[in-house]
Amino acid sequence: MVRSRLSRRGFLKALGVTAGAAAGARVFGPLLPDAHAAGEPASVVIVHHMGGYNALFASAAPLQGKFGVTASNFTALGNGVSMDNTLADALSPFAKTHVATIGVAHGRSAHPEARAAIWSNAGKCFAHELAAAMGGTGSNKALFAGQQDIDERPRAAVSGVAFENVTDMRSYLDAIGANGPGPRDPDRARMLAALRGADAMSKHALDANPRSLMGMRQGFASAVETLSRPPASFDLAELQTAYGLGAASRVASFASKMAAAELFVRTGANVVTLVDGGWDTHGDINGTRVRNQMTENAAALRAFVARMITEASTRNVVLCLLGDFARSLPGSDHQPNLSATVIGRRVKRGTTGNVNGDVELGSGAAGTKELWAYLASAAGVTSTPFGADPHRLVA
Repeated sequence: MVRSRLSRRGFLKALGVTAGAAAGARVFGPLLPDAHAAGEPASVVIVHHMGGYNALFASAAPLQGKFGVTASNFTALGNGVSMDNTLADALSPFAKTHVATIGVAHGRSAHPEARAAIWSNAGKCFAHELAAAMGGTGSNKALFAGQQDIDERPRAAVSGVAFENVTDMRSYLDAIGANGPGPRDPDRARMLAALRGADAMSKHALDANPRSLMGMRQGFASAVETLSRPPASFDLAELQTAYGLGAASRVASFASKMAAAELFVRTGANVVTLVDGGWDTHGDINGTRVRNQMTENAAALRAFVARMITEASTRNVVLCLLGDFARSLPGSDHQPNLSATVIGRRVKRGTTGNVNGDVELGSGAAGTKELWAYLASAAGVTSTPFGADPHRLVA
């Protein structure tokens, strides 16, 4: 699959399309008026903490005396939801009333198997399926912020929807025509005609090699769709200021990934994913490492939540924080379950993810597919692509 993805990028580069077009094609327009099934445009943003997501961020109260949890360093938000203050302090008052903890009993305690359980649904990527089910008129349904990816997620498109990694926001904006034509930029109409012609000439080879040339097929579709849309407009400088990026546009740090997530949401993406590394915290018996890492991320999370998840927003944005699994006791190793944090305007405060003092979920806890069913429900999807939502924490 890596070979296919690289061939797509190389092919587009050879045609003169920018790196941003290869990575972030098929997107246009700020705050697009997509007509989703529920009558409201929506986006789901997923932050995957690579290695694990300590339950003290999703179910702190039962862990008092473990992982350094005390009566004074967590916040009980109500309806059973409690979280460490390093995360709670990053949430706006509105977000604190629209947060849920979702239990996921996936039963895997090895990293690859756990990530596969979270992202792979019988060979299809859960996120691709969700993005396709959300509908809307946005030309790109899914984007991945940054170079770091999740190896265990399937790459094949679902109903034409698949992720591509965007590694530079300025190049992305160039690709969608948001920065205005430069003196060396190709004419969009001529480029569109050339791509359509190349696509037609390649049809026989693409049809004969659907797997090995999957990336190239998606590349043609992405570039053609991008150039078919009217140019967008976007104030990158304002976004950079909001996330403390200076003049940097490369998507590498956590803050830049959250800024990119906002950019993608505002330009119509249905599902956005980003990875934050370094959460395989063996030996972190007092929770010091994970608290320090969450503290480093707090400013970017605070900015995203305050700007994107508000009562007055014209887009229903759902933010999901998760990891491979929870961390076990006593040594912060691998616990075969997960408690995810979900925040959104339609999220009803409550929990199905409270753990006991041994970081165990209760009997009958739902699995991975049910987490995605909940995200679909929170996003206002009227169909049930993953079955019924058993969590029912949607206002």
